[in-house]
Amino acid sequence: MINLHKASTLRISLILCLIIFSASCASLDTKAPEGVTPKNIIVLDDITYRSGDSEAWKLDLAMLEPSGDELRPALVIIHGGGWNAGDKRDRPYRSMLLDYALKGYVTISVNYRLTREAPLPACIEDCKCAVRWLKAHAKEYKVDTNRIVAYGHSAGAHLVLMLGLCGPEAGLEGDGGWNEYSSSITAVAGGSPPTEMSARYGDAEKYSPITYVNSNALPILLIQGTADPIVRKEVTDRFIEKMKTVGAKDFRYEVVEGAVHDVAYNNYLDITSKAIDDFFNDVLAK
Repeated sequence: MINLHKASTLRISLILCLIIFSASCASLDTKAPEGVTPKNIIVLDDITYRSGDSEAWKLDLAMLEPSGDELRPALVIIHGGGWNAGDKRDRPYRSMLLDYALKGYVTISVNYRLTREAPLPACIEDCKCAVRWLKAHAKEYKVDTNRIVAYGHSAGAHLVLMLGLCGPEAGLEGDGGWNEYSSSITAVAGGSPPTEMSARYGDAEKYSPITYVNSNALPILLIQGTADPIVRKEVTDRFIEKMKTVGAKDFRYEVVEGAVHDVAYNNYLDITSKAIDDFFNDVLAK
């Protein structure tokens, strides 16, 4: 016999999860206001980072106006949206693009093929290609290729973790070109990070960041809300526990009590933005 009280509670819980997820994704439709770019920042929009027919293979780049030959660190920003939505110019990512350019980074915000255009691993391959493009153009934009960090939220966090943890042996470099350059990066920060993929996306083990955790893992910062109904804390806990077990040397875990899925995207930015900034500053100072 069906317990009507339990069924009703389950139904309400599912509805609440959908509301939270929809609200998070809805904010992805809000573009940064036009005409707010600081005068001393150069912004180059919609640079094509590989050849081919897809309109997704574009990135935006921002940096301070050139002054001398000093090389700068770079930040790669990967948007979220469940691998099937979102855009590089959504407000939080556009704001971050400009903010970090003001801090002296060469910043790029990357679009990639969404799953409605191509299934995984296309999005992973595209992000790796964008990093290789950046290294190929490092001289032009005065990028220090030994100081490239990456940030993503939700699906974007998954993608930057795959960027940071997967070497060429994983077979996820793709056919985008610039193969004389490595897609390796220096450090990763991710909010609400999917670290274990579902089989609905294909080879769950191959596409899961937790598969690639090892003792030589790059510095990683993960930010997790305790009330996130989409990426559950216990799953992220397992990733951190594996980092400890294998002897990874440099990782940070920022847990925000009561925060839901937008912990490093909309709400709690007074906490999470500082954590990200401090992490990148510490990593790049070494």
